[in-house]
Amino acid sequence: MSSNGLRRNPRSAAVIGLAALALGLTVLGGGQAVAAPQDDPRTIGTPVTMSESAITAASLPCITSPGVKTCFDKAGDKVLVLDTAKDGFSAVGRWSTDYGRTGACRNALGVGQWAECNYDMRETGHIQLNNALYDGDTGLLVLTDTYSGWLSIG
Repeated sequence: MSSNGLRRNPRSAAVIGLAALALGLTVLGGGQAVAAPQDDPRTIGTPVTMSESAITAASLPCITSPGVKTCFDKAGDKVLVLDTAKDGFSAVGRWSTDYGRTGACRNALGVGQWAECNYDMRETGHIQLNNALYDGDTGLLVLTDTYSGWLSIG
C-alpha cells in the first residue's frame, strides 16, 4: 500500500503512463509533419516572380560559387537562389543576420531555375549570405562556402 492508502498496481501504472505519452504525442504532433526550422536546408523555395533580366537590372547583391548563386532582395526580404550546375545536388542559399536570425532557402527546381524564399526581416540590421549544396539522398550539406560580408537589410 502507498502512503495514501491505495494499492499500487505496476501494470496499471505502466498502462496509464503509456496512455499519457500517446495523448501527449497526439496533442504535440497531431500526426502531422512539423515545419522545418528556417535554417534547415529542407526549406524549399518557390519559383521566383522576377525574370532573370529583372534580377540583373535590380542590381541585387549576389554571391556565386560552384553550382550556386544566391542574391538578397531587400525590397521584399527575399533570398533568391539559382542552381547553376547539373550535378545532382540542390543549390542552397543560407543567411544570417546581425541580430541572430538564420535561414536556408533550397532550390529544388533544378539547374537554370531560380527559387525564392520570402522572409520578414527587421528594417534595420545586416545580413550575410552563404552558398551550399544539398544532397537529398543523405539530407546533408555537402559543400558550403564562406559567408559574404555584411549587407544592409533596410
